[in-house]
Amino acid sequence: MSQRSKYLAIILAAGKGSRLDFDGPKPLFPIYGKPMIQHIFENFADAGSIDMLTVVGHKKEQLIKHIEGQSEYVHQKLQHGTGHAAAQCISQIEQYKNTFIFVADAPFISSDNIRIMINNHDRTNSDCTFLYSDFPVSLPYGRLIFNSENNLSGLIEEHNADTHIKNISTYFTSQYLFKSEALIDVLSQICPDKITGEYNLTESINIMIKQNFNLLPVYIEEYWKLIGINTIDDLHYIQKLNGKQ
Repeated sequence: MSQRSKYLAIILAAGKGSRLDFDGPKPLFPIYGKPMIQHIFENFADAGSIDMLTVVGHKKEQLIKHIEGQSEYVHQKLQHGTGHAAAQCISQIEQYKNTFIFVADAPFISSDNIRIMINNHDRTNSDCTFLYSDFPVSLPYGRLIFNSENNLSGLIEEHNADTHIKNISTYFTSQYLFKSEALIDVLSQICPDKITGEYNLTESINIMIKQNFNLLPVYIEEYWKLIGINTIDDLHYIQKLNGKQ
């Protein structure tokens, strides 16, 4: 990263692939002939001048070898949640005006989707721009709560949701574009989840709502592009929708 771009993209890639029956680091699980994280790298490369930073963890040596020449990395030694993972990157975040944070298991987000985030983020002077969609299937994702005037009023994680909230179909899928200063600010305010004990980056949305940051939800009609691949069934479902078997 000797020549800094305007944008940094952090890929959270420290997880295991146990539910995929895959022995390697989850981001290296192959989809359409290449590791899922490779789809993400290529889409960011196509979207513009964006520097890459990968948070590694489980079987990190394999992942580090794959990303060499494409991304720098930081090591999340202890798995304390996505907010904790992002906090490991603060010294890098400080060097950029804007920072994407994506999860490594959602490989179908296109370069067009990324460019839409950039354009809307700049146009509206947003502090945090993020993707979401209306999902016709039940998945264990956070729910975005919009009021009667269609203004965002909160985000509730699945494990904290009651039956009413679980019936809400506006899902949050953890693809963010922050102003870096705003991101650093909210990372210092994230507290451990009362149930899981993890520092969830999703809580940044609630913090920013309460403190009147400028938030911009960006709706993606093709909801399947936002789905994380956690099981073989997830992959088969997306392949069916995408016309690929």
